Amino acid sequence: MATTANAYSRSPQCPTRKLVTVRRVADLQPIKGNRHVEVAKVDGWSVVVLKGEYQIGQLVLYFEVDSFLPNTEERFWEYCQPHKVQEYNGQCGYVVKTFMKHGRVSQGIVLSLYLFPEIQKAQQELEAKLGNSEKAVDALLQIDFAATLGVKKYDSVYFDAAGCYGKPPPFFPQPGCERAQNVTGLFERFGDTLFQITEKLDGLPMTFYHVRKSSKFYRALPQDRDSSKERPEFGVCGRESDYIQHEKYVFWLAAKQQNMIEKLKRLGKNIAVQGELCGSSIMSNSMGFAEGQHRFYVFGVYDIDRDAWMSADKASSLCKQLNLTHAPVVGRMKLSNFAQSLDELLEKAEGRGVLGKKREGLIFRLPSNTWGFKVIANSWLLEYGQHKVDQW
Repeated sequence: MATTANAYSRSPQCPTRKLVTVRRVADLQPIKGNRHVEVAKVDGWSVVVLKGEYQIGQLVLYFEVDSFLPNTEERFWEYCQPHKVQEYNGQCGYVVKTFMKHGRVSQGIVLSLYLFPEIQKAQQELEAKLGNSEKAVDALLQIDFAATLGVKKYDSVYFDAAGCYGKPPPFFPQPGCERAQNVTGLFERFGDTLFQITEKLDGLPMTFYHVRKSSKFYRALPQDRDSSKERPEFGVCGRESDYIQHEKYVFWLAAKQQNMIEKLKRLGKNIAVQGELCGSSIMSNSMGFAEGQHRFYVFGVYDIDRDAWMSADKASSLCKQLNLTHAPVVGRMKLSNFAQSLDELLEKAEGRGVLGKKREGLIFRLPSNTWGFKVIANSWLLEYGQHKVDQW
């Protein structure tokens, strides 16, 4: 069944990733030659678990990859042994990652609900409120329990808050899209939908934006702590922070090197250009950039005045006009013509990237650029799943 772009237009805020959720075990698959473990399918995710510990249809608590679990919780310990123990933001804990176990890729952690009385209590309260156990379960499946359990999203990028105006401006979306494994009924809902397919790039998501001082948007910008300083019209931000201009920040170095301020000013519009900053000292440099080489790849343009994304075609034309590099386009086709199942989709995410190295995966976006999802290659996750970020 085809799905219209309007039905999935994004709001001006990036959807929040749910790290800890109640889900059902959809299937259990044996591992050939192993009597002790099996693979639990939880929505689109595969997790290696002890054989016989779970049943098909059972409600479980699922911790996504990139979850940071505090080691103060004893109930986590025995299940976190394959995951790296490290300090993060002043706290010691475990980073949930993708790993190979008994010849199978395992992503995330599955735990029984009986370990979490706070989740059971939430379910009981929902049953009392809704008066129906099925409705209570449906409501339970929508809740993110990360904050309840002290779980945080692990991000390897941190900058000094003193170098930031504050949060990014509120009048354009932040980059981000859901993983294919979390899109319910992906092929049933979107099999006949046309997508533009681009390479998923290993870098830092960033936004260059320009707002005119005469506009209402300029007045909405986060201001400098020093009230005597006038806020510039041009800005650079990541997902979490709007950065004060300083050459120590990789984003501002990229803006300077690619002459972004002058290019966006020439348009005479209130506009945000989003993309991925990649290079030799960015993340794990899995793309294989030469020492000292960096590049910004555009994947979307937001027209702030219209409060809408530019279509993929218009964004591509703008990149040519401004001499900017667009994210490599793999193709444009209906999803069902590219793959017939999630497993096939994951297989096709494998491959070589723009510079000839193992690519991170693929991004699927509607031609309107209003909605999309990503597919990360399992082999890339196993090799580069945790990153180190350097300044350059």
